[in-house]
Amino acid sequence: MKMSNREMTFSQAIEQIMLDNGYLASLQHIYKEFPKYRALTGQTPFKTIQERVQRDPRFTRIGLGIYALTDYLHKLPTSPKPQSKEQEKEQTHYSIQGMLLEIGNMEGFDTYSPNKNSIFNNKPLVRIMTFSEFPSFTYSNIIQSVRFIDVLWFNDRGFPKFAFEVEITPQFRNSLIKFSELSDFYTTFYLIAEAENQEKYNREISRSVFREIKGRCLFKTCDQVRDMYLKSVEKQKVSAEFF
Repeated sequence: MKMSNREMTFSQAIEQIMLDNGYLASLQHIYKEFPKYRALTGQTPFKTIQERVQRDPRFTRIGLGIYALTDYLHKLPTSPKPQSKEQEKEQTHYSIQGMLLEIGNMEGFDTYSPNKNSIFNNKPLVRIMTFSEFPSFTYSNIIQSVRFIDVLWFNDRGFPKFAFEVEITPQFRNSLIKFSELSDFYTTFYLIAEAENQEKYNREISRSVFREIKGRCLFKTCDQVRDMYLKSVEKQKVSAEFF
């Protein structure tokens, strides 16, 4: 028999949230869903939630602010071994997206990526992002373009604060065109690519058509994202050096 909200302990409510979310959940997802399973009692309920996922052996940390049910780790999906250079590039692309989603969650933003079924470290991206559907924050014609940006972080008012495009094969122009659709919003843009492609990026962003976003668009390397992610996982805190 299913327990009522009053009967559930904090750990039991967290466990049920993870069961309903494919055996894992970000802290942000747990915070949002928790009142559906149990009342937020006590003076610092979110601190209690964080303490439970960190100390209760039924939960295991599997990323930056991402936790899974220890008894169900074997049921988490795995990425197939790449069989070609193209597949290797695809996995790199999804890996960087996953890192950016986790970092965004940890920074307190709502997050979204169009690549929902892609896998990063045994986690489907749809289970990492806080928005399962793209939010309708503006006119439909703008949304039709920007909904395909690789990763978006939304502020507490529901507007895009940071936008990220990951370009393993440097087709920068298409990414910059998508960024341009958000030029009227207070959004910062990040182009993530291999260091060897920075000169090509510099040429593209210098075109007159992109003058409105040039001052708000930053180039970062894949290695910079990886380094920040690894440091953040270790400390459970995001470094301010990147942003």
